[in-house]
Amino acid sequence: MYKDTTKRQSSMVAKQIAKADIHLLRVFCVVAEAEGFSNAQVVLNVATSTISRQISELETRLGMRLCDRGRTGFRLTDNGTTVYQAAQKLFGALGEFQETVDGSRGRLFGHLSLGIIENWASNKSAPIVRALSEFMSKAPDVTIEMHSLAPNDIEFAVLDDKVSIGIGVFHSPKPGLIYTDVCKEMVRLYCGADHPLFDLDDPAKVEAALHRSLFAKRAYLNEDVVAPKTRDFPSNATAHQMEANALLILTGKYVGYLPSYFAEEWVADGRMKNIANGGYDRVVTVQTAIRRGVRPNNVSKTFLEIFASETKAFSTV
Repeated sequence: MYKDTTKRQSSMVAKQIAKADIHLLRVFCVVAEAEGFSNAQVVLNVATSTISRQISELETRLGMRLCDRGRTGFRLTDNGTTVYQAAQKLFGALGEFQETVDGSRGRLFGHLSLGIIENWASNKSAPIVRALSEFMSKAPDVTIEMHSLAPNDIEFAVLDDKVSIGIGVFHSPKPGLIYTDVCKEMVRLYCGADHPLFDLDDPAKVEAALHRSLFAKRAYLNEDVVAPKTRDFPSNATAHQMEANALLILTGKYVGYLPSYFAEEWVADGRMKNIANGGYDRVVTVQTAIRRGVRPNNVSKTFLEIFASETKAFSTV
C-alpha cells in the first residue's frame, strides 16, 4: 500500500510544471512562431544545435513529438499545435498573476503588444506617439512590443493573441473582435507628376482621363466596397503595403489612394497631386480592436484609456 501511494505521488510530481519546462516551452513557442530552428536562432541568439537539443528535451519530458523537421521543412504536429496553444494560455496566466501581484503594490507590470497601422509615424501629429510617451512615463516597468501591419494582418494578430490591441482602419469587421472608434483621417486619390492627369484641371477631361488610368489596388482592402467610385477603373497592379502603393503612384503610371498625411511631402515637392480637386476624397475612421470575450488586463486598460484621451483632439480631416 505504501509503495503504491509513493509511486502515485512520484508520478504526480513528475507531471508538475517545473521552471525548466517553462523555459523549454518559451523556446518552443519562439520556434513555432518563427516556423523553424534557423529563424528562431536569430530571436533566441543561440545555435540551432542548442535549440534542437532543447526541443528534443521538451518532447522527452512531455512524451510526444511536437514538430517535424528535416528536408521536407518545419511543421508542427497536431500535438505540437495543442501544446503551443496551451503554452500561450499558460504564459498569459503567468503574466496576469505577476500583474495582479505587482498591481497590489501600486505599480503596473507586464507586457503590452500593439499592432498598429503601417507608416503612422509619418503623421507628424499622430496620437500614438503622445499616447506611448505618456504610457511609458506611467508604466516604466512594462515591456512593449510593436508591430506595423496592414489592417487584415492587425485583426488576425489580435484574434490569434499575437498582439493585445490593434489600431488601424478596418473595413471588414470580424465577429471575434470589438472595435472602438478613436479618430478620423482623410484618404485621397493621387497621381504622380509624370501622369497625364497631373496637368489637367478641366473636370470633364479629368473624369475622362481617370477612367482610362490604371488604378493601383490595395491588397489589404476590398476596393469595390471601400472605394466604389474607382470600381470600374482598369488595374494591373496590386500593393500590399501603403509605401508600395506610393511607389506605384510616383511612377506616373498609376492613380491610387493614400492617407493625406502620408502623401503631403510628395505633394509639397510637386511629385504628387490630389486628383479632381478632392472629388474622390474619403473620410476613414481609425479604430482600436480587441478580442471579444477577453477582459483587458490592467496594462492594456491603462494604455487604452491614455490613447482614448490623446485621440479626442486628433483629426486630419
